[in-house]
Amino acid sequence: MSVRTEAAARLGALLGRLDWKLRRDRSGFVLSRARERRELARLTAGAAGLTHAPPLDARLRPGAALRREEKAGLEELRRQLGLLLESLGRGQRSRGAAAALESHEGVVHRDFLVRTTFACNQRCPFCFVPRSGRRVEPARVLSELKALARSRGTRGTLTVSGGEPTLDPALPGLLRAARRLGFRSFMVQTNAVALARPGLLEKLVAAGARGFMVSLHSHIPRRYDRLTGSRGLYPKAAAGLRRLLAARGVDLTVNVVVTPLNCGDLPGLVDFLADLRDEGPGRRRLTLHLSMLNEVGHERTPRWAVDLARVIAPLREAVRRCRKRRIPISRVGGESAFPLCLFEQPARHAVRRTFGQDRVRYAEDFSGDSGGIGRAKRPACRSCRFDRRCLGVPAAYARRFGLAALRPPEGRRS
Repeated sequence: MSVRTEAAARLGALLGRLDWKLRRDRSGFVLSRARERRELARLTAGAAGLTHAPPLDARLRPGAALRREEKAGLEELRRQLGLLLESLGRGQRSRGAAAALESHEGVVHRDFLVRTTFACNQRCPFCFVPRSGRRVEPARVLSELKALARSRGTRGTLTVSGGEPTLDPALPGLLRAARRLGFRSFMVQTNAVALARPGLLEKLVAAGARGFMVSLHSHIPRRYDRLTGSRGLYPKAAAGLRRLLAARGVDLTVNVVVTPLNCGDLPGLVDFLADLRDEGPGRRRLTLHLSMLNEVGHERTPRWAVDLARVIAPLREAVRRCRKRRIPISRVGGESAFPLCLFEQPARHAVRRTFGQDRVRYAEDFSGDSGGIGRAKRPACRSCRFDRRCLGVPAAYARRFGLAALRPPEGRRS
């Protein structure tokens, strides 16, 4: 039984047992007792049109009184409905559907990401973004940003991604338009290949881009080619990195998706980045971000997923070299983050925020789980002090590799 079928069946059984009725409206879902018209609760999932939407927020109607059984049922309803909606959304994305605006679990809070194009000059095999090759119309992007500004405000960092956003000729203008709406902080996700061309980086910085996250999955050219599905682009990517490091006022984060092909190279990659940074004068702003395949990546390209037991030793050595070479590592949090128990000193890498555990299933054995929806942890993770600051691993990872690599550190739960 798939997670979609299982969630739908449990949802129907729960509604029947509690004699509830659930209907959908423009803002989400309305819950009432089957024999009454009066609204009990409203369940919403943030701004309309978002993919990777946040867990459903259940708000009781003022004055509504729930019995003890109904209170527990409301939490189960939120979880099962969230899993069902996620499974439906996953199916749409697998058929190539995609939204311009997305919401993701971030290190500090939920982050918003806008995609300006689905064209890319590389074909990373583990990328979860649909490869339609189409460009999102600037008017649509601007409309999405206006809706976001009205519903969530303009505080925080807006991530601009794709595809490869530097291929979009409208990108500088969109950044300027976003600034007029009130957005002030931008992070551009890129492979840096196009930034080797003089002039483009300067235009983006002038338009307001100060943060850049560059995907560099290997410093070894032949492995870079395999991991990016391209040929001969490594020298341009390295040149783009050098230009970013030389630019004033730019914060550079290098993101590495760890796979079976590159996991052993992590310590060497740290040395490569440190040497690149030290080529020029002055202090360069450089941070390392390490990622594992997210849920869609595990579903679509399982052969690029790596057993975390293989990652622990090179990961810890890379952390030691980062400390020695004075390269900060991004704190660990979000949907593509490694479990904190893989690190020697989890407290150094834990984010301050907590994550809802609605999508997490705690079990030792996921071998019989036919769906890849949601997250997985061991039951012992409940007593870990970092439990609510960690999202575990994708359920699809647990189904393939098990959870033996997760060893929650002992200590008081925070």
